[in-house]
Amino acid sequence: MDVLTDIIQLLRPRTVLLGAMAASGRWGVRVPPQPGPTFYFVTQGRCWFGADGAEPVELVPGDYLLSARPLTDTFVSQPGAGTGLSDEAFKARHTVDGEIRLGNLEDGETTRILGGLIVCDPANAELLVGLLPPVMHVRAEEAAGARLGNLIAMVRDEAGEMRPGRDTVLSRLIEVMLVETLRREAALVPHAGVLGGLADPQLAKALANIHADVGRGWTVEELARDAGMSRAVFARKFSQAIGAAPVEYLLSWRMALAKEALLHGRGSLEEIALKIGYRSASAFSTAFSRMIGCPPSEYTSKAVVEAA
Repeated sequence: MDVLTDIIQLLRPRTVLLGAMAASGRWGVRVPPQPGPTFYFVTQGRCWFGADGAEPVELVPGDYLLSARPLTDTFVSQPGAGTGLSDEAFKARHTVDGEIRLGNLEDGETTRILGGLIVCDPANAELLVGLLPPVMHVRAEEAAGARLGNLIAMVRDEAGEMRPGRDTVLSRLIEVMLVETLRREAALVPHAGVLGGLADPQLAKALANIHADVGRGWTVEELARDAGMSRAVFARKFSQAIGAAPVEYLLSWRMALAKEALLHGRGSLEEIALKIGYRSASAFSTAFSRMIGCPPSEYTSKAVVEAA
């Protein structure tokens, strides 16, 4: 079982293009807060990116950013340039050919940035934020950078047309984009959470077992044996890397699948319960209430009201 693909498919990511910006001269923009992870791609020129008081990062054409919680993202022409535009003023700027324009584009080098919001299935949207570091910066010269550039070009082309199957194509492109960025991130530096587990072959084996047969009553001993480790070492290593004990992770993944099934009407309580490892609907309802904070019926009702 490919754990990362399993998670991404559960999330059903799609994109809502925020639009494109072109700027020249001395400029600075604070991006309006977004409700979910947002990607940015520099198509021309240079600029500097900053968020949450971190040191600014210089961006060049082909550079890609993925911001997990875009609340204070800023782009400036150079360090020290102010972000003079408020959200309202930025949104009110004149748009030309689908671009928000800042400054006179004939005055010096022009910088162009494309941005898009990633929207996930509401049942488990928080899973993606949990996978991501605050900001992922993929440079143009990296192998992943070239592939992401091609994907962004395809996303932009598909979003601009109303061809048959457009939504499906966009969803698949965003799925590939997320897998590309996440596996690149996991290979670079140690991470807490699922990415950290996937970077370790022994823990990756345990995670794959859980995802391949979530309905099985896995024990720590079984998972440790398949991973080629002692029970004590495995339990400690898993908890340190993933941030949850093996059984806790199993239960949380069961609940993620249950929420998705409930939200989309994928079977009765009895069917959902048996699929994810509970012997009865009542046992499932008790576990669901304990972990989610409300019974399945109430969760479904709340989801319908919020969607309306």
